Amino acid sequence: MALLEMGNYNDPLDPLRRFVPTPLRTRFRMGASTVMVESNDFSLLPTFSLDTTSEDSDVPALTWKLVRDFDAHGLIQDPLTLMTGQLTVVGMGPACMLGFDHGRRELFCFIGRDVDSKTFQEYLVPFLCRISGKAAEPKSWETVDGVREDALDA
Repeated sequence: MALLEMGNYNDPLDPLRRFVPTPLRTRFRMGASTVMVESNDFSLLPTFSLDTTSEDSDVPALTWKLVRDFDAHGLIQDPLTLMTGQLTVVGMGPACMLGFDHGRRELFCFIGRDVDSKTFQEYLVPFLCRISGKAAEPKSWETVDGVREDALDA
């Protein structure tokens, strides 16, 4: 099984597994943005309609890197969200940890081996879309002296 071999990624110079190979790629549309998805597991590719437009499009792109962590066990727990400036970090127990850089429009997510494809498609993908959707809102994550600009409008 080739996918399980990818799960054995163990680089002593990369203990956080930031450089796990993610050879599987797809893209889809979310509003006015294109989401580029990379993964090391077929079951972590969202089941949305593919975006067939040219990659040279002027449409802003978001990037998701979804890594199946075969060493992480457990089920998804209630999200604990930490936000600071341009960064959102969400922990869902040992089964899922993600970070989203709003300035760079990049999401990086580790998903444990016990999270099945149904839970991924029905719970995690909408959650990832909500977090990523904030990046598509103009200036919603720009900060002024550490205060979110959209909070000033309230």
